Amino acid sequence: MTIQKIVKKIGISVGVVGFWSLTCASTVNVDLDEEHQVIRGFGGMVHNTWQGGNGLSEADADLAFGSGDGQLGLTVLRIPVNANESEFNRELAVAKLAQARGAIVYATPWTSKFAGGGAHISASNYQAYTDHLNSFAEYMKNQGAPLYAISFQNEPDWCGEWTCWSADEIYNYTRDYANQLRKHGTKVISAESFAYQKNLYNKVLNDANVLKNWDILGAHFYASEANTSDDFFAYSLADQKNVERWMTEHYTESQGSGNYWRVVMNTGDQANVNKLDTVRALDVGYEIHRAMVVGNFSQYTWWYIRRCYGLIMEKDFGNKLSIPSNEIGKVSKRGYVLSQFARFVRPGAIRVGATAKPEANVYASAYKSADGDSVIVVLINRDYGQNKTVTVNVPGTKIESFEVFTTSETKNATKEGEVEVKNGSVTITMNKDCIMTLVGVGQQIKIPREPFGGLVQELPGKIEAENFDIPGTGSANKTYSDKDSENHGDSDYRKDTGVDLYKKGTGVIVGYNQADEWLEYTINVKEAGSYTMFAAVASANATSSFQLSLDGEPLTDVISVPQNEGEENYDDYNKVSANVTLPLGEHILRFTVVGDWMDVDYFTFVKGENAKDPEPIGGDSSSTAIEKSIKFTPATESYFDVFDLQGKRLTSIKAMNLEEAANLLKNSSLSFNQGIYLLRGKNTSKLIRLNQVK
Repeated sequence: MTIQKIVKKIGISVGVVGFWSLTCASTVNVDLDEEHQVIRGFGGMVHNTWQGGNGLSEADADLAFGSGDGQLGLTVLRIPVNANESEFNRELAVAKLAQARGAIVYATPWTSKFAGGGAHISASNYQAYTDHLNSFAEYMKNQGAPLYAISFQNEPDWCGEWTCWSADEIYNYTRDYANQLRKHGTKVISAESFAYQKNLYNKVLNDANVLKNWDILGAHFYASEANTSDDFFAYSLADQKNVERWMTEHYTESQGSGNYWRVVMNTGDQANVNKLDTVRALDVGYEIHRAMVVGNFSQYTWWYIRRCYGLIMEKDFGNKLSIPSNEIGKVSKRGYVLSQFARFVRPGAIRVGATAKPEANVYASAYKSADGDSVIVVLINRDYGQNKTVTVNVPGTKIESFEVFTTSETKNATKEGEVEVKNGSVTITMNKDCIMTLVGVGQQIKIPREPFGGLVQELPGKIEAENFDIPGTGSANKTYSDKDSENHGDSDYRKDTGVDLYKKGTGVIVGYNQADEWLEYTINVKEAGSYTMFAAVASANATSSFQLSLDGEPLTDVISVPQNEGEENYDDYNKVSANVTLPLGEHILRFTVVGDWMDVDYFTFVKGENAKDPEPIGGDSSSTAIEKSIKFTPATESYFDVFDLQGKRLTSIKAMNLEEAANLLKNSSLSFNQGIYLLRGKNTSKLIRLNQVK
C-alpha cells in the first residue's frame, strides 16, 4: 500500500509534516516485557435513590456497557449500599442490566443506622455494621446479582455529610472486621478517601497482617484538577506493597455540560476553589492517563453514568443549563474521551512500558491484552494550538497495522482506518487537542532467554556482573530490570540494553544501581553443597545493599555494602561475603538491589563454608583456585540465527556484523515467506521484514 493510499484511507489531516514524516516527531517506545498493573476495567455510578429511580434504562445500559461503535465500553458498575435494608432492592435492576452485558458490580455505603453524616460509628457497633454490609451482599447474591466487591465507607474524610472515620478507626476496623466482608464471595475495598489522603491508608499498608484484609485500595480524586501535580496520584508505599488500587469516584466538573469541549466558565466543585477556568472534556483522558501511569490504578469509575455532566447526557436537574433535547440520551464528549480507554483496554489487559511524556503536552500509555495478541496505545495531545507527530515503536510483535480511533472537538471516537506498521514502528500525526487510540492485533515473537555468549556460568567460579543473560520475549524471559531505558554508563559493552555499564580499572562494571533493579544469570552448579560467595562492590552511600536469590527463593539475607570515604567515591572496591547452599544442576541466580546507589564488579563462588577468597582486594590476583571470568571479544565473523514469529530457529547466517547479516538475509536464495523475522546474534538482535516471497 502506498503512503498516499494510507493517508487517504485513514483520513487524518497530515498538515505540513506529512503523515509518515519523521521531522520533529517525538518517540514513544513500547516495551511489552515491562509489565505493570493488570487492568480491571472502567466504570460508572448509578444511585437510583438520588436519581429518582431513573439511573439507567435498557437503552442506556446498551450504550454504557456495549463496546461497539458509539458505545462506552464500561465493564464496571458502582452502586450504593442503602442505609435501610428495605431499600436494598433499589439497585437490583441496574445491577442485572450491567451484569447481563458482562460488567462486574461493586457497592459502597455512605451512611447507616449506626452513624449518619458527621458522626463516627462506635467500635461497639462494628460487628452490627459488618452484618449490615454482609446482608446487602447476601441479598444481591440471592437475587442473582452477586457483588464483585464491597467497600466499608464512602469518603471518610468528607464527614460533614457522610459517616466519619479516622485513620486509627480505619485500621482497627480493617484489622478486626474487614475480613468478614468476604463472607458472600465479595472482595474487600478499603474506605474510599475523598481526596486520596495517604495518611488514611498508611497504617494499614505498613502492617502486613492487617493489609491481608483488603483486596483493593479505593480512592477518589476530588481536590485534584488538571493542574494538580503528579505527586497527588503517586503512592510509593502502595507500590511497594503491591496493593491493587481502584479510582472509585470522580467527575472533572459538574457546573457545565458533558458536551463542553473547551469552555471558559466559573468552576469549582467541592474541594476545588471556585474560579474562572477552562473546562475541557479532554481532562478526563488526561486524568485517566495519570491514574494508570503515575498512580498504577487498575480501575477507574466516573461518577454518574447518566447526568448532564456525565458520560450519557441528561437534562440539567438544577435548571442552570439549557441542554438541547437532541443531546439527551446520547454519549457525551466526556463519555467519548473515556471510551478511548474503556472500549479497547479490556479487563485482564496489562499496562506495559511506554514513554509516558515524549514531549510537552503529549502523553502515552500502552497495554497488551490478557491473551497477549493485542497491543493498545493511547495517545493524548493536550496542545490546543498544534498537531503533533509521534513515532510509536513496538518491537517484538508481528503487528502489521494499527486501527486508529480519535476523539476531538469534531470527532467522537471516530474509526479512521488503519495505518501500516513497518519494522514494528509507525509514525502518525495527531490532531490538536485530541485523544487517539491505536489498536494492533498480533502475537508477540516467542524468543527464549539465553546465557550471555551462549555459555552457562559454571560454579564454583566467577560471574562478571555485566554478563547477565540475554533477554527473550515475555515476562518469564526478562533477564534484567532497570528503572529507565537509558544507559547512564560510559561503556559500549552491551549497549543494546538499558543496564548502566561503566569502564573501570578492573574492566566493565554495573553501576548506577537503584533499589528494586535486578540482574539474572543462568548458572550450572557442578557439585551441590556449601559455598562461600564473595562480591566485589563499591558505594559512597551509607545504606546501599543487595540480596541474591536462586529460582525465586532467597539465597542470602540482605547484604550491606561498606561505605567508602569520599562523597563520590565509587572507585574503591570492597569485598562482602556470605555462606550459601547451592543445589546441583542448572538454576537462575538473581542479584537484586535493596539499598540505592552501589556498583558491582563480580561475584565469586568458592566451594566450602567460610572459604578463602582467591582474589582479595589488593591481594595476589594470580590465584588459579578460581575460574577466570568469561570475556567476549568480537570474532572476525559470527553466526546470526534467524527465527520466525513463533520462536522457531530456521537457519544461521555467517557474517561480520548484524547489518551484513541482515543484508544477506534480504538477498538470500533461501525460501522464506513474506513477513517479519528476528535476526539474533550473541548480544544483539533486529527485526527484518521480507517483502518479497523467495
